[in-house]
Amino acid sequence: MSHLSFASRQFGMGPAAAPPAPAPLPLPAPGSITAVVGASGAGKTRALARLAQSAGARLCKPLTRQQLARPVLSLFPVSMAGGVVLRALAQCGLADATIWRRRAHTLSAGEQRRLELALATACSAKPSRCQVPVIVDEFDAHLDGETALCLAASLARLAAAQRLQLVISTHRPECLGALNAKRVFEIDGENARELPAPRPRDLLAEISIERGSLADYARFARWHYLGSRRPGPVSDVFVARFQGRAIAVATFGPTHLFLSPRNAALPKFSSVVVSRNGAKALNAHVRLLQRVVVEPRFRALGVASQLLKAALPQLGVRYVECLAEMGQFCGFLERAGFERKDRCKLSREAARLSQTLMRLGLRPQSLLNPRNRRRVLARLTCEDREKIERQLIGLCRSRIETGAGRLRGRRVAPEALLQRALLRLHCQPEYFLWSSHESL
Repeated sequence: MSHLSFASRQFGMGPAAAPPAPAPLPLPAPGSITAVVGASGAGKTRALARLAQSAGARLCKPLTRQQLARPVLSLFPVSMAGGVVLRALAQCGLADATIWRRRAHTLSAGEQRRLELALATACSAKPSRCQVPVIVDEFDAHLDGETALCLAASLARLAAAQRLQLVISTHRPECLGALNAKRVFEIDGENARELPAPRPRDLLAEISIERGSLADYARFARWHYLGSRRPGPVSDVFVARFQGRAIAVATFGPTHLFLSPRNAALPKFSSVVVSRNGAKALNAHVRLLQRVVVEPRFRALGVASQLLKAALPQLGVRYVECLAEMGQFCGFLERAGFERKDRCKLSREAARLSQTLMRLGLRPQSLLNPRNRRRVLARLTCEDREKIERQLIGLCRSRIETGAGRLRGRRVAPEALLQRALLRLHCQPEYFLWSSHESL
């Protein structure tokens, strides 16, 4: 006898009654959020599933066991353009190269929620570019209060920026203001009762910006994709604080002596002028934005842009430059007032080494491991081996390629520096320029 038959006989139960019909929900207008609340078991999930089926919406689903075992970038369809993928990750607060190659199960709970959202929104656009509504059930599940609040604010910002139709259920009424939900529905079985919309809460308005010191950068260094090493000579540091705690940092310092995009963007500080007249004027009027790092839970809120908007006018210089690989995928620099000018060219050292490796049929990856590098070089002619060794040290002297300054008087580069230089051999960061509107 089955357990079902046993229980039916013991309690005199007939056939199971049909569950109540899911409560009906409307879709929000483009660029806005509808929030769904209700007690556990009230029927929120079934109401969202009914809406998804009737409206052709895309459900933001939890990552499966198979997905959790794969690297983050491999979860997106191969047919999707790389730029689209990186932009989707950036818009959801995952503009962080340190996590893209990690397996999804190593991410925090908040980062996994952001990844689920990035997968749903990146795949929600139809070929006609019309957005498909996105439904997120219990976006704040397994999150602490502050992380849930930050994610709610980033969802509100994403909906407005991308003109998305988001329907989101939550068990945290305190997050409704940060969601900036235009409509709120309370589910109770078959019924959906509309509640008054909450007063919007702008987390950015609660953030203060102040000057800091290089010591403030130490806490954020582990979240930068170039690692914990210092960003170079630092002249200015600014910190963003939320409820008194540092949540973001920006560092500035002297800029590079020679940059190919600067020749056209700032002719009075071109390579020819600096070579002829020295760097005094360049150092007096131009700074370099070195690093901007935001604590992961506060990403995709606009913190970086707000930090830069407050910091840039306080530097006392006419121009601020920035070299950013993420510049074309993440728009915080342009929102802060920077203009995208050009892409940096490969340095002469990088171009020469690339040509030599191509001629010999070698890949930069074959030189990363010291033991393998020795084996590879041993198979070459003496002339080619000496050429590659000269070009390797020349590459490491290139400040732009390594971010580590010049190796004056050295014939052998430190191994860690050499590996970073090889990994960044083909990097051509975007060149951004900010100009003060005041005459200095």
